[in-house]
Amino acid sequence: MNLHYYVVFSIGMMLLLSASHMAFADNSNISWKITMKKNDTDANSTIFWPPEIQARQNDTVMWINNDTTAHIITSGMPEHLDYSGKLFNSGVLNPGQSYSFKIPSGIWSAYYYFCKIHPWMTGKIDVGSAYLGKSPAFTIATDKESYSSDGIIQISGIVNDTSQIMPLRIQIFDSQRNLIFSDSTNLLSDHSFRYQLKASNSIFKTSGNYKIKAFYEFPATVTDVNFFFNNSSQNTTNTNLESFKIPYWVKNNAKWWSQNQISDEDFIKGIQYLITSGDLKTSLSNQTLTKTNTIPSWIRSDAGWWSSGTISDGEFISSMQYLIDHSIIKA
Repeated sequence: MNLHYYVVFSIGMMLLLSASHMAFADNSNISWKITMKKNDTDANSTIFWPPEIQARQNDTVMWINNDTTAHIITSGMPEHLDYSGKLFNSGVLNPGQSYSFKIPSGIWSAYYYFCKIHPWMTGKIDVGSAYLGKSPAFTIATDKESYSSDGIIQISGIVNDTSQIMPLRIQIFDSQRNLIFSDSTNLLSDHSFRYQLKASNSIFKTSGNYKIKAFYEFPATVTDVNFFFNNSSQNTTNTNLESFKIPYWVKNNAKWWSQNQISDEDFIKGIQYLITSGDLKTSLSNQTLTKTNTIPSWIRSDAGWWSSGTISDGEFISSMQYLIDHSIIKA
């Protein structure tokens, strides 16, 4: 192979590898997934999850009935039934069934929909341009392109147009366009935003490519950033932590704190009491907990998941250890 062909071949391979690494991000052959599931905060109600999603023209959206009862997805709003179902209607979807809708070109910038059987269930699909890394409205970036288990994903950016003062919503999707995480954050005084998330195995189940979508303004503008997660670490949680039973009132505190019903200080006092009373014998036992105003938002998410049984006692205690290790709760 002469030098000319070697250079062409090498460049071609580099482009191919680069394309394969990013192909998942904008592959319209993969449907955006919306599930009908029980509300995490109210087991007696069902919601569309996510309730709002951003897609492009010619993308396909798939609704999956993960509920225990039937639903009918129809376009429109329950307040205007005469106009409902003009764009799409799923018919009766029994549990386990799905329905897909391909977004047409050049008609609407947003699609509202609801369930005809349960009209209080509503959702929205925003349709428009998605920008990788930077949009006319705002920028977004991660501190690294790849993360491993228990690493900290740092998301940051700056908003160029602040005529609408509102929170910025962050959503993370896996390579099959399933939503795995959703939260919101407020802008700082300089119009920037900073958000931290622990790369927990309870969120990122498998190694692979993931996409972060950030929404701002109304109608929503979206900016994307992609990263790779390597789920290669083994579970190193202390077995004593896994086997220890934490008193139930602590889970109540964690639930209330995750829902902003009690303050950071009250939540920390509960953890302090648990440790100083000797009920919880961990590496935290000789630490003194103090009030802090800089608890990462992912800790609050962990508290909510722990209170609902989504993550284990050991994973929750590891979150508390993180606060000690990073001097957020001072020893």
